[in-house]
Amino acid sequence: MNDRFFKDTVTIYNQKEDESFQRTVIDKVYVRKTRKIVINSNGEEVAGSASIVIPTKIALINSQLALNSYIDNKSLDKYNSILNFTLNSKLVDHAWTLMEGDYIVDGKCDLEFDMTEIKKEHKLFQIISVADNRKGNLQHFKVEVSE
Repeated sequence: MNDRFFKDTVTIYNQKEDESFQRTVIDKVYVRKTRKIVINSNGEEVAGSASIVIPTKIALINSQLALNSYIDNKSLDKYNSILNFTLNSKLVDHAWTLMEGDYIVDGKCDLEFDMTEIKKEHKLFQIISVADNRKGNLQHFKVEVSE
């Protein structure tokens, strides 16, 4: 995979069992943002979304390959996924996962999870779907998010 396209950084906020959030900053990803005008009963509103590609062979957390600390939760329901992530994150340095409902910030964010504070300085997105494409030559995760 050519890393010249993967110049972006994201911050993932994974929910833990105690309802706190763990923050993970991942470098060398690709973020494609879109903005749409949605017409609803309140009039026109701007809705933002993004597609994020996390390549398994080059994405980094603190200069280490991000895939090495990834915890796979795709076969579990939301509650069991949170519990699994909480337990496994105690065994793995910089553990992270991709679960629907968790949050992603476009860029590096050093703030603890507080929606109001984060939104003052950054674009905060919620994960709506995750595609695990770890087969073939172009292995990656594709994450769809919306504001």
